[in-house]
Amino acid sequence: MSAGLAALRENYAEQRRKLLEEFARDRDPQAALSGLTDAADDLIRRVARSHKCDHDVCLIAIGGYGRRELYPFSDIDLLFLYPDAAQEEAEKAITRVLHDLWDSKLHLGHQVWSLSSLEGLALPDFEFILALTNGRLVAGDEKLGREALAGILPSFLRAHSEELTAKIIEVTEKRHSSYRNTIYQLEPDLKQAPGGLRDYLAAKWLCALGVASPDPSSEPDVEKAHGVLARFRTMLHSLRGRQQNQLTHRMQEEIARKSGYSEVSLQAGVESLMMEYFLHARILHSFCLRAIRSAKGPAARVAELDLDPEAPLENARELLDVFLRSLEDNRVLSDRTRSRIADALPVVSQTVSFPELGSRVKKLFKPRPGLYRALTDMYETGLLELLFPEFGSIKARVVRDFYHKYTVDEHSLLTIKNIENLLTTTERSDLRFRSLLLESEDAELLTIALLLHDVGKSREGTHVDRGTSMAAKALRRFQIAREEFETILFLIRNHLAMSSVVFRRDLDDPEVARRFVDLVNDPGRLRLLTLMTYADIKAVAPGTLNDWKKDLLWQLYVAAYNKLTLGFGEERIEEEDVGEKLLLDLPAELDGDNFERFLEGFPRRYLMTVPPPEIYEHFRLASALSAENPVQLRLTGRDGYYELCAVTPDRYYLFAKIVGLLSYFEMNILRGYGFSNRQNTVLDLFHFHDTREVFALNPEEKSRFLQLLRQAVGDQISVERVLAGKEQSVVFRPVGPSFPPTIHFEDEFSDSYSIMEIVAPDSMGLLYRIGREISKLRCNIELVLIATEGNKAVDVFYLTYEGKKLPLDLKQGLKASIAGAIG
Repeated sequence: MSAGLAALRENYAEQRRKLLEEFARDRDPQAALSGLTDAADDLIRRVARSHKCDHDVCLIAIGGYGRRELYPFSDIDLLFLYPDAAQEEAEKAITRVLHDLWDSKLHLGHQVWSLSSLEGLALPDFEFILALTNGRLVAGDEKLGREALAGILPSFLRAHSEELTAKIIEVTEKRHSSYRNTIYQLEPDLKQAPGGLRDYLAAKWLCALGVASPDPSSEPDVEKAHGVLARFRTMLHSLRGRQQNQLTHRMQEEIARKSGYSEVSLQAGVESLMMEYFLHARILHSFCLRAIRSAKGPAARVAELDLDPEAPLENARELLDVFLRSLEDNRVLSDRTRSRIADALPVVSQTVSFPELGSRVKKLFKPRPGLYRALTDMYETGLLELLFPEFGSIKARVVRDFYHKYTVDEHSLLTIKNIENLLTTTERSDLRFRSLLLESEDAELLTIALLLHDVGKSREGTHVDRGTSMAAKALRRFQIAREEFETILFLIRNHLAMSSVVFRRDLDDPEVARRFVDLVNDPGRLRLLTLMTYADIKAVAPGTLNDWKKDLLWQLYVAAYNKLTLGFGEERIEEEDVGEKLLLDLPAELDGDNFERFLEGFPRRYLMTVPPPEIYEHFRLASALSAENPVQLRLTGRDGYYELCAVTPDRYYLFAKIVGLLSYFEMNILRGYGFSNRQNTVLDLFHFHDTREVFALNPEEKSRFLQLLRQAVGDQISVERVLAGKEQSVVFRPVGPSFPPTIHFEDEFSDSYSIMEIVAPDSMGLLYRIGREISKLRCNIELVLIATEGNKAVDVFYLTYEGKKLPLDLKQGLKASIAGAIG
């Protein structure tokens, strides 16, 4: 490297350093981005001059660099253009320039085109064409640059405006769809997510093509919103020291600290930061969607509802009727109609009479196609907040539980969308829930409850009681009938009850269904609560409500419905009858006397919940035990999950070893059962998901897992040492802020077991450590229910000691022991 180039490189680095220091102090993204652009321009011009690129080569800034929006660690996109007649010399000069720019540590994204190639531009060069629309000459042959930017490009845009418009719309709508068409991502991509900077650009490109035009009244808000997201993205680049566009939870905390949001608390600071993001992202997203609707033209807008400009909009009743009409006709509101509604609200809000709106509100919330869209339009125009200010209290509200993917308001609206989608679903696992919806004559009470079920999250702390009180206030305004009022409040008050039972209690215990039935006490409410639970879980994040969870939810619904409709008589056959039937159907190759001895001592729940073919297979495994083979294992693929069966003579720490190795192989454990008979044969069953497809993609890993498990049970290897390597890896460090674990015993729910619930930060080996402490105190694990909610593990253990519930002193000792192991 020459001394001159070294000086240029040092000067460029110093300019960047000063600009980023000024940005850290002033928070002015425009000054930073244009300053970084100027610094790059200066270096590139000097290098180009040093290689005599004034003729037959021109350097054109394109993309963000061309727009003078050079983010700290974005690529510097350059087009090198040359006339065909000077190809050989031009390519030599370009190579020399490139080497010097690379030596100067520029993050280059460059393309080299001949003039004839540029004249042959085609739609497959779509991304390059868009980048070139922001082109500007930086260095080199000015005449050549003008020919490209003022001649070839405009001519191509005029000739292909229709195709480019269609392509911009197609790519934008596909991008939106990949983010489920919502701006409310809790870790948004500032560039690509709906409402991100790419939405701003898409709208600007459509306007530049003349197929859309900006609304002068909203232009200041749009530019301000663009500035806010540009500030966040510049900070993100600066703090990370590299190109990063996703506003992760960790970076939200960093930016909140640096921006002065966290004066009260870090949590409050992050929530304020994200509220600012969502409010401005919504402006950019609306700007983009308006441009797309305009670009699609009148033919595509046939399904729009465009009110007669003379039609009165003088009260809330008339505003509601517009949305009812759009639902009944299945037509979206035109931009003009939206604007008229928004403009009318300040006057309407002064005279609104809530009681006379009650029947219309109920009619509005009846599940049907378009309900989610209509409620979203009402929200964006302000009418939904006028009717339900309680819902407005969770506007863009962020609850950082690392479980929910969306803001509280968007989550609530998505629950309604999930109910709406049931009406047209063809998914086999959802058809049974669709039948519940079709049987519900008052489903509008469900959707009202869904809108309001999380309004209590407007403040920190337990949200259910607060939300129920807020919802009651809203319903009284509309003078909802007493029975409907009570049903809606019942749903809100108990919206977590069913999922708590499904995922934290033993569904095979008849007492569980009995207690749940006492809560609902009515088939109609049971239907609505089941649908509410379905919609609520599904709206947490994509994939949260998998088929296994749907099956468990349906299992509880059926059990509760049967008890409600068939009564509380003894519905199960006696244990002796089960044993006799098992003996009667025993396969011929199995010994009856040995089978009877095998069954002796197994708890009733084993005989009642495990299918006979599986019991016979367990007997075969137990019969194969010997001194040489002290453990028998069977790994079976079920419908959507795996089942692991381990049979061995009574051994402490068996549970801990199994869950430790399942954790090591990154399996998502769903639940585990522990059984033993009078011969001290232990039978453990585990259900787990292979969410990372470790076994599916690497079949040899199944064999390795089973081999390690045999070695661990035989004390040939230490599970603790096996886990240690992964526990220390940065890949498996806990995500999100830590919190103190809680350990709670529930003694009222079961006459046979002590139920221990542990809520702790999720981490590699957590279940192993818990299981180890349980084994140390000689407690038996009869059942464990395992759930993960973001960075939070919720594990429920059904425990016994010497066949009975745990005494008080043992519970206290176990609690202290586990707290020490996981705290």
